[in-house]
Amino acid sequence: MPDPSAAPQAVKHGRFWLWAPYVLVLIAFIAWSGVWFVASLRIGAELDSQAEALKGRGYTASWSALKVSGWPFRFDLTLTQPNFGDPSGWALAAPSIKGESIPFVPDRWTLVAPDGLTLTRPGKGPLTVSGQAIRASVGALGSAQPRLSFEGRALSFAPGPGGQPSAFASADLIEAHLQPGPDDQAALLIKIEDAKLDPSANLARIAPTLGLTWDARLSHLSALKGADWPGAVKAWTAAGGSMGVAGAKIALGGLELDGSSGAMTVGGDGRLQGSAALKVGKGGGLSLGGLHIGGLNIGGLSFSGSMPLTFADGRASIGAFPIGQALKVY
Repeated sequence: MPDPSAAPQAVKHGRFWLWAPYVLVLIAFIAWSGVWFVASLRIGAELDSQAEALKGRGYTASWSALKVSGWPFRFDLTLTQPNFGDPSGWALAAPSIKGESIPFVPDRWTLVAPDGLTLTRPGKGPLTVSGQAIRASVGALGSAQPRLSFEGRALSFAPGPGGQPSAFASADLIEAHLQPGPDDQAALLIKIEDAKLDPSANLARIAPTLGLTWDARLSHLSALKGADWPGAVKAWTAAGGSMGVAGAKIALGGLELDGSSGAMTVGGDGRLQGSAALKVGKGGGLSLGGLHIGGLNIGGLSFSGSMPLTFADGRASIGAFPIGQALKVY
């Protein structure tokens, strides 16, 4: 019979449930690290595979080194000395391009050229682009209709060896966004702020600076594909592709033009053709070869409102005044 005066013995509990949460977290972390490592290897292998496929179609796609880092919650991609080009002569090179994505949204990447880039243009040679920020992003990567964006801030443009100047010497901001929508359409937005025109550009004879906001809708987006950029644009045009102007604002020096209608496409020479109805704003005047536009008279002729922007026969004009060659798309 137990002694009633004896002290009760303490019940010893195991420490499993004390350590179990930490063990589970550690196991999950190790498993996730394995998933991240396998995915990072897959990214590198996929890029190498895509580069080889592009080379087989006449493109240029190369880099001196490829690195994937960012463990555990990001993928940071670094391409050293990348060089990309298409068969038509367009090419892009940079000291380095850095990309970033997160494992939970693998079809969206942000790309940055921290040390600038060099754009090679068919017939015009290389153009060096530098700036405070040069970045792009792509969403829905791998789908038939990806989302594309570009942003450049405090940009400067200089021709490389044997290259011709661009229309811009510098620009405070250049943005471009392509957003697919319903009915095989896409919204295109281009924005340029305080672009200093190169003295050799035709527009520089009219005004020293350019500002632009261009909001348009592209039709037949699925037809915009081909072996290279010119081929894609030609296929798009042949399918009836066009660009409808939803809103536009152009600032040339002291002249301000606003518009909200018009339709354009691309001609056989690769240049834009069509027109947009623009209205002269109240921002002041603009000197043109000793004449004056905007709210005043030109040789006794006054402008009360409309001055269409027209692209025809490879030339561009505002109203009756030629401003240079039409924009060359390819």
